[in-house]
Amino acid sequence: MSAEDKRQKLIDAAYKVFSRNGFNNSSIKDVAKEAGITPGLVHYYFKSKEELLLSIQGHIQNQYHRQYDSQDETTTSPIDVLLEIKSRVEKDPDWYRWRYELYSLGVKNDSIKQEVAAILQTGRESISNPIQGLVGNGEKADALASILLACFDGLALQKMIDDNYNHEQTYSLLIDLLQVYFKGSVHDK
Repeated sequence: MSAEDKRQKLIDAAYKVFSRNGFNNSSIKDVAKEAGITPGLVHYYFKSKEELLLSIQGHIQNQYHRQYDSQDETTTSPIDVLLEIKSRVEKDPDWYRWRYELYSLGVKNDSIKQEVAAILQTGRESISNPIQGLVGNGEKADALASILLACFDGLALQKMIDDNYNHEQTYSLLIDLLQVYFKGSVHDK
């Protein structure tokens, strides 16, 4: 196994362990056990548990952004993107557990706070860029991206916590609201 493969194996293991147990309730020993690697090797690749945490985030963010890199923005429907985001909570709930863990750490730890702020900024930009053409105004697109990001995270949290929450109906209404907004924005241009 190459050094890069071992490093990736540790990132994957830490993602599982931190998502399942929380960052503060997990140890390097837990990560090593999940990866089938000795704890000393974890320290060889990562100076600290915090460095491992931030490496995981970089990997996850790159993974999700890569899926849209090869797509043409003119052929990718905002509704298709919205439906893909909706499906994440069902297909990969650890992704949201991970986000919530980072948010929690970010409000308590100043060094992680900056990383979380950068994650949120990147998330807003990834939403804002494709909708700028629909709303015709960069500031409006940025504001709408902030609202949508809060919606996505909040709706996923409700889906994960509340067995009675109707995820389908909520997203259907969100799509309807966005379509009305986009139609109105075209007339405002």
